[in-house]
Amino acid sequence: MSATEIVYIGEKPASNYVLYILSLLKKGSRKIIVKARGNNISKAAHVTESVNRLTGGKTKYGEIKIYSEEVGEEAESKSIPAIEIEVISLL
Repeated sequence: MSATEIVYIGEKPASNYVLYILSLLKKGSRKIIVKARGNNISKAAHVTESVNRLTGGKTKYGEIKIYSEEVGEEAESKSIPAIEIEVISLL
């Protein structure tokens, strides 16, 4: 398993992402970066907090980045908010 795993939060239910991150932690991942854009930012926060609670506090938050990304063609580009939350295993 690589040192850093990346999980992109999308339209699936939050529980799917929670279970996937828990499985990564069980397999030995030390650092997981959870990324989300737009309306999925709140889901990313919910997922990372759920993982922290379900592990009994055996994870901590590392760096949290909030930024915006330009999406689309230059003439019609939009600025979309994005977040990256680093989850670090204490196991």
